[in-house]
Amino acid sequence: MSDAPTRRIGLPWYRREDYTRIRDMMVDRHNLSPTYETWLAAAENNESVGREAGLEIVRVTIEPAAFARWCDEKGREPDSAARAAYAAETMPPSAS
Repeated sequence: MSDAPTRRIGLPWYRREDYTRIRDMMVDRHNLSPTYETWLAAAENNESVGREAGLEIVRVTIEPAAFARWCDEKGREPDSAARAAYAAETMPPSAS
């Protein structure tokens, strides 16, 4: 049995009302599902797979204006790497 802490992963999460705007602002929009519904099904599956693998998955909502500001401040293009970095950086601290 290991005393190692559970690995926490920030999972970029989108609100239905923001999805089209988020998708349109991404330079790699082709990597995002064309509809919120298909994105949500895939995201929930990824979340489930991560939890089954023993990870602590934390949904990090990406709000379009806040993400755009963060990208500008960091000099990042809005893409999958930036989404992952944003989720990791803005993930709330662990409750434990």
